[in-house]
Amino acid sequence: MRFILFLFVLAVVGCGDGVAPIPADAVADDAFETLSSLSLGDVDDSYARLNGFAFTAKFSLEEIDGFGRVTSSTSRTVRRTPAGNAVGETVLEADSFATLSNPESFEGPLRPKNPLLAILSDEPAYVSARTRDRYTYQARPDTTMDNERLRVVQATLLPESVDEQPVRYARYYIGRGNKIVGVDALRITSSALFSETSHAKVWLQHFPDGTLLPHTAVSETTILSPGKSPRHLRLTHEIRDISSVE
Repeated sequence: MRFILFLFVLAVVGCGDGVAPIPADAVADDAFETLSSLSLGDVDDSYARLNGFAFTAKFSLEEIDGFGRVTSSTSRTVRRTPAGNAVGETVLEADSFATLSNPESFEGPLRPKNPLLAILSDEPAYVSARTRDRYTYQARPDTTMDNERLRVVQATLLPESVDEQPVRYARYYIGRGNKIVGVDALRITSSALFSETSHAKVWLQHFPDGTLLPHTAVSETTILSPGKSPRHLRLTHEIRDISSVE
């Protein structure tokens, strides 16, 4: 009787080897493939292309306390115009409230910079097959901006992987020609000495000829250190009145 039962168990186990695997999530596969096919270098390129245009940019830097109140801020509106091998810069407006603890951030020429460079690497973990299992992938509902329909694809870090990967989520907004027109990303790094939370959101815009150029960006950083009050900075820029240079 025991021998027959043993054979029965072996038969069940053997049948288990032939069970078809759980079907892959087609939506997740498509989202992963989409994210893997896109290059964040395209966003860098859009910022580099600004050197060939005249434009007005408003920059704002704010310090925010633990209650969400702005304790100090400064802003400048600048007109930048290429002139030969140089760039002419004219400050159109400047304003400030209280005194920033790090005023040197607004010293010297003001150039729009891609804040994603401080958060995402050229090949982030969520587009690597080796670390794909650390993330979930979603295709969120499409959205519309400036009469353009955008696909929205996101990678989100699994809770059990927070000690392995700093990028908690990355959301891409994809427009015509499969081009990135927006990115929203969150990165959290921590150690025994401090923790830093960085959140950035970048939007691009179409020049009349279809060229993609930066439009707005918001970068927020919160630093927590033992025995010190949280330090929260928010840097924004908005680019408008873009024109070609003859």
